[in-house]
Amino acid sequence: MTILVNLIVFVMVHSVHPFHVTVCEIEHSADAKTLQVSQRMFLDDLEKTLDEIYDVRLDILHPEDANKRDSLIKDYVLKHLLLTIEGKPGKRAYVGHEIEGDVLWCYIEYYNVKKLEKIDVTNTIFFDVYDDQNTIVHVKYNGVLKSGRLTRLWPTEHFEFNKAENGR
Repeated sequence: MTILVNLIVFVMVHSVHPFHVTVCEIEHSADAKTLQVSQRMFLDDLEKTLDEIYDVRLDILHPEDANKRDSLIKDYVLKHLLLTIEGKPGKRAYVGHEIEGDVLWCYIEYYNVKKLEKIDVTNTIFFDVYDDQNTIVHVKYNGVLKSGRLTRLWPTEHFEFNKAENGR
């Protein structure tokens, strides 16, 4: 009986507190010589973060001003998602975003990336609001996929691709 009670309490406690996670996918396009970055975020977490950081009340699905919403999302994502490629900050452009259900996908492109040997991914999205925030990072280059997990205490992950993975 004690085990059953402990199990019920455990499930209740853990179901009340949400798990905060985002996913960042980075893939090299050899033809375009770009890194294509996709950042997945839950809408409720994004709304709360933008409200706190920019001191606004924002309804992402039904904004009073769509241009202001888009500008805040772009500003926030570009400040909190940075790639260092071969030891240098990459040249990038915010491509845009789209909403799928309760998730928002943001897209960024890094230009002039002919090859990829070393990349540092720093992603602090939502770290300023959620202590338990985790970000799963996937980097794909020449068919090789490498992954890592970022936290508030470890916001940067270093990935290396060896010469064989570079197609040499």
